[in-house]
Amino acid sequence: MEIKLHANATTTPRTRKYLQESDKSDRELAKELGISVTTVRRWRNRSQIADHHTTPHVIHKALRQEQEALINALRDVLRAPLDELLFMVNEGLGIPVSRATLNRYLRPAHKGRKDGVLQGKKALKAGVKANTLALHYRLLALPMDDGGDHHLLWAQEPVSGWCYARLFSGISPALVNHWLDDALSACPAEIQCIETNQAKCFALTRTDVMCNVAAQTEPQAIQIGVSLTELIPALDEPDRTVQRLCHLWNTGRAQKKLGEKTPQAFLEALRQED
Repeated sequence: MEIKLHANATTTPRTRKYLQESDKSDRELAKELGISVTTVRRWRNRSQIADHHTTPHVIHKALRQEQEALINALRDVLRAPLDELLFMVNEGLGIPVSRATLNRYLRPAHKGRKDGVLQGKKALKAGVKANTLALHYRLLALPMDDGGDHHLLWAQEPVSGWCYARLFSGISPALVNHWLDDALSACPAEIQCIETNQAKCFALTRTDVMCNVAAQTEPQAIQIGVSLTELIPALDEPDRTVQRLCHLWNTGRAQKKLGEKTPQAFLEALRQED
């Protein structure tokens, strides 16, 4: 039978049982078995002969359930590895959580994230060009203290992960077009194609660079039942917070998959090469 022992164990279950049943003194047993007196006393005082589990029986959570959902959504949107996500959670959201604790809260990556397009240097080697902007929309049902319903618009360049997002209290074709113009101006890549398969709000969006428009569907609203200040300690005004998070992601931390560059610097370097 295979016996699993602690990596630093100096005794086996048979030896431990012998220690517990022996009438010899602690020093005699230590000398006989070539172990310390402390080890002899430890096992003589126990009623069992198996190693204790080293993992905690109770994990004291540091995050609210809503914060957990927010962090997992942020991870899926950004496709962020653990260290980059930790940076965004600590610096961007202001949630003081350790790397180990954060990792414990992460759900398995959904299939869309696992099978998504290649990013960074791997994408370039595969011939993928950083010339596309993907548009996304979500209705956020916020508490009345936070202004009620808001409309989240975000654009993302898939190869670098670069993001541009705004949060609006109202929505209209003119507003969407103005937001898209701002996104195209801010993006350091030479965008030649815009993709979207979500939301009726993009139906009247400018078409001079639009392509790959699938059947338009209205994504389900996200219900947020608690005040944003309870979820995001670093919260400013909601739209300014969204803009700050984008700036932090785009310029705040170099990423290994991007050749130790930030998303902003990665795209700027590609544009200079062209």
